[in-house]
Amino acid sequence: MNTHTIHGRLVRDPELTKGDTDRCKFTVACDRRYGDETDFFDCVIFGKRAGVIDKYFGKGSEILLSGEGQLRSYEDRNGVKRKSYSIVVADFDFCGSKNDSRGNTSMTDAQAREVEKQAKTLLGVDNFEEQEEDIPF
Repeated sequence: MNTHTIHGRLVRDPELTKGDTDRCKFTVACDRRYGDETDFFDCVIFGKRAGVIDKYFGKGSEILLSGEGQLRSYEDRNGVKRKSYSIVVADFDFCGSKNDSRGNTSMTDAQAREVEKQAKTLLGVDNFEEQEEDIPF
């Protein structure tokens, strides 16, 4: 099983690359539970969600994400073999205060709800209504 779940803050603005499949790269800093050390995770997300990350997250934004760790090997410009480990994000969630949004420190509750609504629309997620009916299984 290769699953990572991390909660932290972006260390810089995300980098969006548009193409056949959009790709967004970003780094998340996570404090360790004990001690004063911090771990940094390189992350990448593809498709429509890449645009959501680019639009609604920025340096310092708090994020909760899960994904799969991926180790890739490559050769640098000098011909030295190197390895890079990153998390391929499968799911993420907005967290932190409404004032954490990208560059906006005076967001109202209504604006925060609108941002979340726009993100759900971009992702194709419908608002689910509670139903009082019995589940048919």
